[in-house]
Amino acid sequence: MLILTRKIGESIIINDNIRVVVLEVRGRQIRLGIEAPADIVVLRDEIAQRLTDENLRAANSDYRDLQQVIAAFNLKVGKASPWRPPQPDAQTITCESKAWGRVTVAENHIVTFPAGLAGFPTERRFALLNNHPESGFHCLQCLDNPTVAFLLADPALLAPDYHPKNGAGALKELKAQSLEELLILVTLTIPPGRPQEMTANLMSPLLINPQSRVGKQVVLDKPHYSHQYPVFSAGPD
Repeated sequence: MLILTRKIGESIIINDNIRVVVLEVRGRQIRLGIEAPADIVVLRDEIAQRLTDENLRAANSDYRDLQQVIAAFNLKVGKASPWRPPQPDAQTITCESKAWGRVTVAENHIVTFPAGLAGFPTERRFALLNNHPESGFHCLQCLDNPTVAFLLADPALLAPDYHPKNGAGALKELKAQSLEELLILVTLTIPPGRPQEMTANLMSPLLINPQSRVGKQVVLDKPHYSHQYPVFSAGPD
């Protein structure tokens, strides 16, 4: 760990494009100012840990509980699949998933997350499965680690006014021109055997470009987007 001593008004430079300056010292608290490019995410440590913990919980959700959720919502969203149908001679990858059993997926249905996900920095390749295309729910199975799988949902089904505008900073990395080109999904956490307590992570959605098949988990700075949004408080009775 590099340890530096700085006075008020003095700063440090990180990687030539991030500047951290000491603004004020008041008792045991220090106010810092941070200048960084728009595509650099700056999080308080406790927020980063909160999102990591939520991803770890979401990865343990049970697909069988999702069946009850789908039945409760009785959703018919009628959205077309974002994926092109695989060609008859398309190469496939088979994964022995802990959550879904044996999964075979075409290569053009594999999404790469170059930066990984919070809590899973080394897991990069995922298969995006849609076993219930009429429901708006998806499954994200990691191909690098068969024990890691997520349940996902279209946030528009859960919070109609959901607009992750500051996710636009990730467009270049995702090789997209606008957010409209991207598939936006959020992870679901279902406590074992208690699907009525399901929550959605609206604070940190997954943005996926179906054309380039590149994804990124971003963090929204809007305080009313919770990492544990209670789905059934605004859903069906």
